[in-house]
Amino acid sequence: MWRFHRRLKQELDPLLTARHGIDARKFLILRAIQAGQQYPTLLSEHLQIPATLLSRYLDQLTKGGLIERRLDAQDSRRTCLSLTPAGQEVVRDTLDTVYSLTGARLTQLDPQILPALLGALELLTHEDPA
Repeated sequence: MWRFHRRLKQELDPLLTARHGIDARKFLILRAIQAGQQYPTLLSEHLQIPATLLSRYLDQLTKGGLIERRLDAQDSRRTCLSLTPAGQEVVRDTLDTVYSLTGARLTQLDPQILPALLGALELLTHEDPA
């Protein structure tokens, strides 16, 4: 799985950079924000990225016009993150690229094997292994 992930990332990063101006890590950050991880501390924990590194990525995404930072309405000490319309478009377009790349790889498999593989991957990605 590690080799597969590494190979996929080697193919994906240049595509994401060329087509969308982001790398895989920035894409994962944008997707996590889109999925509701709107606070930097929670985002750092969720993605297991050190807070200082995440802060640099958030600065880059803000300067790129892909995310907004605003004070939390409930607690002005907290910063809340959200995608801009441009950020939403980048996520949507990047997902298309990811699906195309992974779809091309999956078409190499025997159609009878594919359901078992997808089921196994689903099982392996559950948060609670019990």
